[in-house]
Amino acid sequence: MNRRTFTASLAALAASPALPVAAPSATAPAAVPPGAYAWGQLIARAQATCSPAMLARHLHLSIDEATQLFGKMVRDGVLRAPGVAGVARAVHPLPGSGIKPAATRKATTRLGDWVRTEMQPEGSPPMVNSDDAGLGCGDADQQDDTDAREDQPPEDIPQSR
Repeated sequence: MNRRTFTASLAALAASPALPVAAPSATAPAAVPPGAYAWGQLIARAQATCSPAMLARHLHLSIDEATQLFGKMVRDGVLRAPGVAGVARAVHPLPGSGIKPAATRKATTRLGDWVRTEMQPEGSPPMVNSDDAGLGCGDADQQDDTDAREDQPPEDIPQSR
């Protein structure tokens, strides 16, 4: 045995009490409700990221159940290994809406053109008179009822006592 190996094994023996040892658990692992794995997988893929706290919040699980579910999803390859903040990214996130902004603009333009042609057929009068900005309300005095006169007394309204 050479000196380096002996020194390394002696240092390892001295440091071994400082290492954490998994103590036997007195409590049974938390039971994850049926269907929580499928919902957790869907939530993780839809959000593209996942953490045990997020699973606990969305699935109404205890933090122990959510941590167990999170670990199972990482082991099964649904999630990548969590980062420093404890948040893991989904391996196969769901795509967005799939509608491109240019396609949306083009469809909106086509719909607007269709509405203008269908809602106002050729030869029909325009819905708004561009010559009269008041929409026919400018000459309201001339269109008053001919029966209305200023010299008429107001109607007698019976007074209730």
